[in-house]
Amino acid sequence: MERENIRERIHELLDRHIIISDAAVGPTLVGQRRDICPDELSISEYERVVELHLSAINAGARIITTNTFLADPLMLVASGATHSTREVVSASVAAAREAVAKSEKEVFIAGSIGPSVRNISLATDITEEALREAYSVLIEALAREGVDIFLIESITDVRNAEIAAEECRKISPATPIIFSAVLSKIGGLLISGRTIERYVEDVEKFEPLAIGFNCSTGVKSMTDNLALLVRYTQRPTYCSPSAGIPDGKGRYPETAKKHTETLRTAAERGLLSIVGGCCGTTADYTRSVAQMARHYKPRNNK
Repeated sequence: MERENIRERIHELLDRHIIISDAAVGPTLVGQRRDICPDELSISEYERVVELHLSAINAGARIITTNTFLADPLMLVASGATHSTREVVSASVAAAREAVAKSEKEVFIAGSIGPSVRNISLATDITEEALREAYSVLIEALAREGVDIFLIESITDVRNAEIAAEECRKISPATPIIFSAVLSKIGGLLISGRTIERYVEDVEKFEPLAIGFNCSTGVKSMTDNLALLVRYTQRPTYCSPSAGIPDGKGRYPETAKKHTETLRTAAERGLLSIVGGCCGTTADYTRSVAQMARHYKPRNNK
């Protein structure tokens, strides 16, 4: 499908349905392990990555996310990876594409673009040019492999996101972009301290497919902040909360049932357009949310 038609098709779906995105990819693959780069598992454990994507699709996801959150060159080096960005992206997109083909369903592939190694607004040991080059390498690889959406996620510094989006528009101008930021514990603020209103102002110029949040401190905080987000934009919302903050043993406090019931309150208020899950969530969460969401209309986007 042509890039322009992908945006149109997603909007057609959003006129009728809340679209379900997948759960955590990298965190699910590695669990408690810290000795491996999750993105490289697309190469070393390719079939397992395919099955993870397929389980998400079978649970109801219509957007799946590539295993490329750490795949820009700077992050791969920092993670101790031995493969290049192009190798990781090629395997990661292939795994997602194979899962879609096996499912025989209409599913969109979102190319994950993480926050990279530094918040450029504060960094003293990296230049904006170096960060831009790293994003460019990743985005060129994602575009070459033909992802349907660019997902700029876990935004902690909006300037990083702007640089990534500038490269997205330069390299593949018709590919839709979703912006997803990490929230502070303080209502109305991103983790960087930027207000939600300013965040929207910063990214609106890129005419994104959707604007929203991921990970953060759990689903309740995110739904509360969605109510603020919709004051400042008419665009579709993106909501991908974690299952809360893990304890010392890495256990997440929010069950799939609690996760879903809190999201239900957002669905009842008409706040949801695209909804998924982040750290601590699995295909069980996706299935639960998908079953809930079919009973509600998506946000009325004008």
